[in-house]
Amino acid sequence: MTYDYYATLAAQKACPNRVNESGFASGFVDGCTVWSCQDKPQRQRAQDPKNEARQCYMARAAELENIQLPADLMVAPDFSRLPHSSWFGIEVSFTLETPWYSKDDRPFRVLDNPVRKDRVFGVPYMSAASWKGLLRWACRMQAGLPGHLETHGMKMDDWKEPDWIVHLFGNEKREGEHFRHGALVFYPTWFDKVGFEVINPHSRARRAGTQPIYYEVVPAGRPGILRLLYAPLCRETGCLWVSRVEAMGGLIDAIESLLGTYGISAKRTSGWGAVRIDKWTGFLKASSERTMAEPRFKKKTLQDLQELGSLVSEQTQAGSFTSGNAKGFKTHIKNRLAPEGGGR
Repeated sequence: MTYDYYATLAAQKACPNRVNESGFASGFVDGCTVWSCQDKPQRQRAQDPKNEARQCYMARAAELENIQLPADLMVAPDFSRLPHSSWFGIEVSFTLETPWYSKDDRPFRVLDNPVRKDRVFGVPYMSAASWKGLLRWACRMQAGLPGHLETHGMKMDDWKEPDWIVHLFGNEKREGEHFRHGALVFYPTWFDKVGFEVINPHSRARRAGTQPIYYEVVPAGRPGILRLLYAPLCRETGCLWVSRVEAMGGLIDAIESLLGTYGISAKRTSGWGAVRIDKWTGFLKASSERTMAEPRFKKKTLQDLQELGSLVSEQTQAGSFTSGNAKGFKTHIKNRLAPEGGGR
C-alpha cells in the first residue's frame, strides 16, 4: 500500500478539519490551496472556490494559539556560555503595538499576501537578514544619512560609511581588498500567532469598495525578542581601529529608534510594525563579571540615584544584567567596556 501526497491533495473536496503548526508549512495550507484551484460544476457552486477556501483558511488559522517551534530544537542562542570576555549578547524584549507583516516567498498559496513562515515548521518569523538590513539602515540614519541624501539628490554617491558601522556590520559586497567582517551576529525573531487584516480599496467614481485584499499578519499584542551577539575579533588581529563604546552606543540608539520610531514591518509607512520595548538584557562571560563596589561612606547625589534607578537591580543569571530603558542599558555597557583600555 502506497501513499501519494499529491493525489490526496487533488481529492480534497472540503475544508481540512485539522490544523497545527506544521500545517502552515504543508498539509492544511496545501489542502486549502489546491481546493481553491478546483473547478466545480456551475449548479453546485455556492460561491467562488478560491474565496471559499480562503475563508476556511483564515477561520482555522486564526483559532490556533501559541504557535511554537519544537522545544528540542533549542534554536535560541545560549548567551550564558560565551567563550571570551569581549563578547556579549543582547536581547531586546518587545510587544507589537500594531500588526507585523513580511511577505512569504511561498509560490503556491491560498492567500495573496501570506506572512513569512518557516518552511519546515510553519512558525511565523522575522529573519536574521531582515534584522541586519533594518538595523544597518537605522545606524546610517543615526550617522547623518538624511543630510547626505539632501545634498546629493537623494543618492548614496560619495557616502562614506562610518568606521563604527563597518565594525558592526562589515563592508558592502562590492568591497574587495579592504573587506571586513562585521562583529554582529543576528538571530531570527519567532512569533506565536497569526491573524488577518483586510484592505478594501474604494472606487473614486462610485466611492464603494472594489475587491478586499487580505493580509496574513502577526496581530498586535504578541511578544517578540531581538537577539544579537557582539563578537569582535579585532583584539586578536590587532585592528583596534574603532571605539567599541562608540559602536555599541550607536547600535543601542539605532535599536531604540528602529523599534520605537520607524517600525520593523513591511508597510510600516501605514503604521504596521510599531512596537513597545519591554526590557533590555545583556549577557557577558560570567568569569569576567566586574563588581561595581563603592565605599559605604560615599554620599549619593540625586543624579546617582536616578542612574541607579534606570537599571533593574535583579540579576537574571550569572553574567547578565537588565534595564528598563536604552539609556540605562547603554550606561551599563559603557561601564563594562571602558575599563578595558578606554573602550577600544
